[in-house]
Amino acid sequence: MKRFIQILFLLLLASGYAAAYEYHMPVNIQSTMTPAVLLPGDEAVLAIELANGAASYGTGKDAGAGSSAQGTLLSTPLNRTSLKSTQELQVLTKDNRDLGMIGPNDKITVYYKIRAADNISSGTYLLDFQVVGGYDVTTINREILIKVDDTPVGLARAETATSTFNLNVANPRENTLNAVTIVPSAKGIIFSPDEYYIGTMDPDEVFTISFGIKSEDAVKSLTSPANLSFSAKFKNGDNWHKSEAYVTTYTPPQDNSTQSSYLLPAGAVALIVLIVGGYMYRRKKLSSKPNNKPNSNSSSNSSGNSKSQNGKAS
Repeated sequence: MKRFIQILFLLLLASGYAAAYEYHMPVNIQSTMTPAVLLPGDEAVLAIELANGAASYGTGKDAGAGSSAQGTLLSTPLNRTSLKSTQELQVLTKDNRDLGMIGPNDKITVYYKIRAADNISSGTYLLDFQVVGGYDVTTINREILIKVDDTPVGLARAETATSTFNLNVANPRENTLNAVTIVPSAKGIIFSPDEYYIGTMDPDEVFTISFGIKSEDAVKSLTSPANLSFSAKFKNGDNWHKSEAYVTTYTPPQDNSTQSSYLLPAGAVALIVLIVGGYMYRRKKLSSKPNNKPNSNSSSNSSGNSKSQNGKAS
């Protein structure tokens, strides 16, 4: 009889512990993606966090050390998670199964790899996410937001100095880009440096970079306008991209020293011509002018003759 009472007591105690557990589904689902915004053709890693926040709402407590049998411990098993593909976004990871128990304030993160179509348009897309769990096989459906933006690195001409070409490089996207490198090219021109490495660019960040420019021919300098082409290489997450070429015209500045070397002899020659021409003109003008000045000897003789005639008359 005593043995029977002990067994009955143990059964009642065990039933008390079992009744203390209630199984609920996680109530908090959050997601992050790397990269945060996709370009067409990009692959990304989507991290979806499942959190059991029941204890935070006052409906249970954490099953930590010292928990009593009478406390309500809100835990649940996670049986399966799935993420569905669309025409524009392909899910590359299979469903997750048998993820185990998730207790109060516990978190489980599931990872999915997705890929954007090459012809996807910029915009916001939604992927259907489903969680199945609990002993009553409860299903929770959520929509996971995915952003796509086909805007690349922006390039624009900046103010150019005498022997350099300046370029503005901008990141107009919502997310950070990495390993940004600007590659110049032009026929018959050597750039210094041959590539300009910027590195990480935060959203809306702008850099002004400079390239030295000179002719491939060491004997001849640049004298005529030339077309310059610039393109940007960069990483969005683990995806490499190259922007379309930005083409602009570079007009070499005039060499003032060369102009002066030509102008000085030309100016000297012009001055000599003016002086000689002026002298010849003055000489010609003087030679053509009539001589009206009376002769002094003639005047003296005339005066003497007049005096002689007057004397005879008297």
